[in-house]
Amino acid sequence: MKIIFFGDSITESGRNLLDPYDLGAGYVKIAAGKLRLLYPDLAFDVLNAGVGGDRTAELLERVREDVVKEKPDCVIVQVGVNDVWCRFSLGEEVTPAAFGKNYRAILDEIAKTGAKVILIQPYVLNMGDKQRFRPYLERFNEVIRAIAQERELPLIPMDEIFAGVTQDIDPAQFCTDGVHPTHRGCRYIADQVVKELKKIIA
Repeated sequence: MKIIFFGDSITESGRNLLDPYDLGAGYVKIAAGKLRLLYPDLAFDVLNAGVGGDRTAELLERVREDVVKEKPDCVIVQVGVNDVWCRFSLGEEVTPAAFGKNYRAILDEIAKTGAKVILIQPYVLNMGDKQRFRPYLERFNEVIRAIAQERELPLIPMDEIFAGVTQDIDPAQFCTDGVHPTHRGCRYIADQVVKELKKIIA
């Protein structure tokens, strides 16, 4: 079973971009390890196609090369926070309409492969200056929720999950800066991904 994780730095997690089989040190590697323990008789071909700094526009530019060409059985898509970040880092605004157009176009390309798709909601934890992202991220998450409903795709609500667990636990346990996950944060994401993949594998 070929599974591709498609996203930004949260997915990339320090992988060697020159090595197509390097899974990085984050949730992709953890999820792959869990799957192999759960299903020792199944052969998993797991690829990490995360690239730090990428927005929906960049994912759309490389989806054919990094995903469609690979003919996956399942694709996990996690993107969105950089579409917010660029407003503050580059002074470039991505509107909800543009975000939705890119997101749908990415899924349209993936649909050509016949692969199952799982969406992961982008998130921001209440740390440092990242709360300024909140109103923009929520608009993008509304778009993603609508797309997931339209296309009947599973959506992992990581923004809501992290908001829940950080009511009683210091957000620094899960993120280094409000966006990039710690090892504990990666385990949370991986657990949710594996839960959804089990429904597909079963």
